[in-house]
Amino acid sequence: MTPPLKTRPIRILLVSQAMATLAFAAIGGLWAGGHGAVSGALGGAINLVANFVYALMGGVVQPATAFGALFLILRAEGFKVAMVLVQLILVLVLYRDLVTAPFILAFIATALMFGLALRVRG
Repeated sequence: MTPPLKTRPIRILLVSQAMATLAFAAIGGLWAGGHGAVSGALGGAINLVANFVYALMGGVVQPATAFGALFLILRAEGFKVAMVLVQLILVLVLYRDLVTAPFILAFIATALMFGLALRVRG
């Protein structure tokens, strides 16, 4: 079985999210200066990091049964959701100069991109 980070759908997802994160950072920078750029980058990076860890967790164990595979997916998804929540809280608490528009737009756009991985043929 191919490790998840080497599969085409996950690679496309991560590259697309990285490109979107850079685009939102640039747009945020043009719109609101340095803090806008950082806010856009943080909004996209939250989902990028969470999906990267999700893919890593999928490759740690090779399940022997269908139940094992389902458990692995649910555990990875739960961990991803927890990571997103922790990162959101950290950014909102620690970054006082957050520009909300680029942050939220980048976060939502990169979150919606996860569906892209499901539509790509491996």
